[in-house]
Amino acid sequence: GTGFIRARQFHTTAARLAAEDFYSVLGVKRDASQSEIKKAYYQLAKKYHPDANKAPDAKDKFLKIQEAYDTLSDESKRRSYDQFGTADPTGGMGGGGPGAGFGGFENMEDILSQMFGGAFGGGMGGGAQGRRAGPGRTGGMGGFTSVGEDIEAVATVSFMDAVNGTTTKIVITPIVRCEPCSGVGAKKGAKRHTCSVCHGTGQATFTMGGFHVQQSCPQCGGEGWTISPKDQCTSCGGKGRVRERKMVDVDVPAGCDSGMRIRMAGMGDVPIEGDGPAGDLFVRLRVTPSPVFKRKGADVYYAASIPFTTAILGGSVRVPTVDGDVEVKIKSGTQPGDELRLRGKGIRKLNSSVRGDQYLGLR
Repeated sequence: GTGFIRARQFHTTAARLAAEDFYSVLGVKRDASQSEIKKAYYQLAKKYHPDANKAPDAKDKFLKIQEAYDTLSDESKRRSYDQFGTADPTGGMGGGGPGAGFGGFENMEDILSQMFGGAFGGGMGGGAQGRRAGPGRTGGMGGFTSVGEDIEAVATVSFMDAVNGTTTKIVITPIVRCEPCSGVGAKKGAKRHTCSVCHGTGQATFTMGGFHVQQSCPQCGGEGWTISPKDQCTSCGGKGRVRERKMVDVDVPAGCDSGMRIRMAGMGDVPIEGDGPAGDLFVRLRVTPSPVFKRKGADVYYAASIPFTTAILGGSVRVPTVDGDVEVKIKSGTQPGDELRLRGKGIRKLNSSVRGDQYLGLR
């Protein structure tokens, strides 16, 4: 028989997959970014989806891939998995329980679009963002509001700027709503026509593998209306969206380090369809090494050369710290290789008033 796909048809328990490492299932490294995880998931899901792959083990592989992605694509679940080996350290069902099989159906839309050449949505090559329903419209299978894609950028700061905090500028090129047409895609005063395929509903139903799959209409992109070519906005070609190059200020907190990410809400791509909010901008920090100090977390290390007579008789030497030079007393009989600890002279810990220490390696 036929029927509408429901998420609960495809789920598994955390225990079933506990023996397999989720990173290995997706073929990514443990420090993989969200974009790398998403890319790997799309490729594997497309390859092993039961409607596209008739191999006997395709369904089981697809379920494993889905379970791995459901966990690693959620930052809180991922942290729990990295620490405890499960997304639910209390021993629950994790992300594979009823209703979680396709991540709110958004992932399923992405898979279908990639499997069938974009027949289930449209856009500017932005993945899921071009296939989500507009506000107040049922979003394909399940209904959700259009949200733009997150974007990533890199900001490079000096060692001392990372220690003290700074504001730096970066250039990004997010997808934005076309200003001349206000994101509509039509010339000013032009009329929009009810879509002849979906008759204004924004949805179309396709038969696939014995199921009826309801998705955004491929003719109007889920909007419910179309614009004739002669009435399309010349600035965006009727898409209502363009890429805009802009410079933004990034507030870098004191105590940050290389690899940390800063989230800037609402500064990502706007959705290709609908009036939903833009995604977020994630800025990954790259800190240039210091020619003077070595860093380990909030602690700072400095190799201090002291005169032979000072080491034998004792005295004081002037050494640099991240706050400037200070006088340090040297005890008599100090040996090369001895280490002194300057408490609270290190780097301030992120989002804290507590500071690390500075260690002096004497030579």
